[in-house]
Amino acid sequence: MSRGVGEFDLVQGAIPDSFAIVVALLTQLGDIWFVTLLFVVLAVRYDGTDRDRIVAAGGLVIGAIALVLFTKELFALPRPDQPLVALEALWVPFQLIYSLTGYASGYGFPSGHAVISTATYLSLATVLPVSTRRRRYAAATGILAIVGFCRVALGLHYLVDVLAGIALSAVFLFLAFRLLARYRSSETRRTVALGIGSVLALAAVVVTGIHIEALALLAVALALFGLSWRADPQRVAV
Repeated sequence: MSRGVGEFDLVQGAIPDSFAIVVALLTQLGDIWFVTLLFVVLAVRYDGTDRDRIVAAGGLVIGAIALVLFTKELFALPRPDQPLVALEALWVPFQLIYSLTGYASGYGFPSGHAVISTATYLSLATVLPVSTRRRRYAAATGILAIVGFCRVALGLHYLVDVLAGIALSAVFLFLAFRLLARYRSSETRRTVALGIGSVLALAAVVVTGIHIEALALLAVALALFGLSWRADPQRVAV
């Protein structure tokens, strides 16, 4: 039974083939490589309490990635077979780029890009010391809309996949930030957030049957948690 509601006819028909490469590149805003680079840059850019908050947000994003891994495995629902454009229709120099950014394999529910981009940009909107809170959340919402639209436009997810991913990630962030609010120290919040990411990464390893991606995520999470715990003067147990 299809999860679609006719979204592909509505969205894809309005996008010319020449714009497909732009759509594919915009979807990278929610890809793991881009999100990782973003957090590294921000962690280098800021220090002190601000860096602790950014690293804590990164720990929650690790948890969100783990949620993607084991919810996809639990639901095991296929992706739609509705590509935006045939590779041969693109200008030859763009074909390689599109093949790397406009296609995906594996299960389709929920949208991993929706989960990850929601966790990334909403958490950063909460902790970054720039502009006003309203503007930060407006920018985050705009990015989520772009990523979600692009995933549907590319034919990689049904609309319900994207909406479910956003909802799952938003609920996770709400609960996680409620927990972090119990701790006063930014160092402790950082450690607890990385601990949350580590626990969820371990759950992903179990649910996925020791998949290589889950193992890699767990290794990163545990390494960061160990470093944070050693640096935390209160040594909080999670």
